[in-house]
Amino acid sequence: DGRTLDGIRPINSRCGMLPRAHGSSLFTRGETQALAVVTLGDKQMAQRIDNLEGSDEYKRFYLQYTFPPSSVGEVGRIGAPGRREIGHGTLAERALETILPSDDDFPYTIRVESTILESNGSSSMASVCGGCLALQDAGVPVKCSVAGIAMGMVWDTEEFGGDGSPLILSDITGAEDASGDMDFKVAGNEDGVTAFQMDIKVGGITLEIMEKALIQAKAGRRHILAEMAKCSPPPTLSLSKYAPLIHIMKVHPSKVYFLIGSGGKKVKSIIEESGVEAIDMQDDGTVKIMANDIASLERAKAIISGLTMVPAIGDIYRNCEIKSMAPYGAFVEIAPGREGLCHVSELSAEWLAKPEDAYNIGDRIDVKLIEVNEKGQLRLSVRALLPESESDKDSQKPSPTGDSTKSSPRKYVNPLSKDRAATGASGDELVWKKKDVRRSSDGDKPMKSDSSSNEEDRGSLVNGEATIS
Repeated sequence: DGRTLDGIRPINSRCGMLPRAHGSSLFTRGETQALAVVTLGDKQMAQRIDNLEGSDEYKRFYLQYTFPPSSVGEVGRIGAPGRREIGHGTLAERALETILPSDDDFPYTIRVESTILESNGSSSMASVCGGCLALQDAGVPVKCSVAGIAMGMVWDTEEFGGDGSPLILSDITGAEDASGDMDFKVAGNEDGVTAFQMDIKVGGITLEIMEKALIQAKAGRRHILAEMAKCSPPPTLSLSKYAPLIHIMKVHPSKVYFLIGSGGKKVKSIIEESGVEAIDMQDDGTVKIMANDIASLERAKAIISGLTMVPAIGDIYRNCEIKSMAPYGAFVEIAPGREGLCHVSELSAEWLAKPEDAYNIGDRIDVKLIEVNEKGQLRLSVRALLPESESDKDSQKPSPTGDSTKSSPRKYVNPLSKDRAATGASGDELVWKKKDVRRSSDGDKPMKSDSSSNEEDRGSLVNGEATIS
């Protein structure tokens, strides 16, 4: 094709080819073209690998390489991936895996699908270039950009007028791969290599040839990365609006079982109430929430925070909704999913026969936490937040002497009892029997018995003392 030994075929790249996908790119180098598509998901979308021994493994990042017969102008049956597709996909996967963020920084399962639309040499390295652009278009915070190039070698034999030295070729085509003596694929950035693979058809490669090939491959990668930077339209570098939202939060490990509930009932109710897609919990207290919109995500966060919070006595909760009523009180939601009991005696400063006399279900009130029992149940109070009423202040003051209807019981001592005690009068003489006192029709004045004498001195005395209500 008239290129020099280190010449690179024309490169063109575009991002956002599939607007509904989370990320996509179309990378073209000469007659080789790859369409890369990125899909983001949660832990449930991880690739499970069956092992002969031990437990199964899960991969949070995997690249699937597809090489249809139409890419080389052929007609054929498309079935399960063959050995070539698995090998090329694994090479491209290793080249991109190094630049991915950690699970803590980007808690997504990442799937890259590279479909070869046209092939004339080095389709696996085209998958590396297209996959890197698609990752950036999906908003994956990659550490750097990487590119791949296929290096070849032919001997400058004396038969064709050469001196027998090796010639290193950059960006080999299919014919150069088939007729050459080496296929050396190298992927990385300007500073290092992330993956490489070599196919040789000669007895061996010397260190001198390897060094020359690596230096020439580095220059080729630098050129390809510069062309990728000219991508038009460029990658969005942000999450697609169609990508799921994942939030990670930490709770106390002892709260994990409480959030899951018996048979998973609690976590299922949280998912149903909030509308999120999934909630994943780990034994160390890590909770991952996946949602399709921000509203359901925030709702799930609020419910979990409310269920796992540690309330302290004396905390005040404003604008809380009354969820249900009982004859003995009202259940008030102080946080999403967290309720406490406000006893009927704590609902008002006045006496209430039942909670419905003051509030209805759905009313919002301010409450104060006054007790947490050994089971973690909360006791709330509205009365604790009310200012001290005037009636309470009046009840604490002593009543006037002349008011006998509302005054508290008072005890009086008859001075005559002291004289009787001095003369040796017995206590039996000072006790009135019930039949000696009769209530008058108006209920205020006692009637005097004819058989008694000097009743004014007795005055319902018992051992010289009388209790008057």
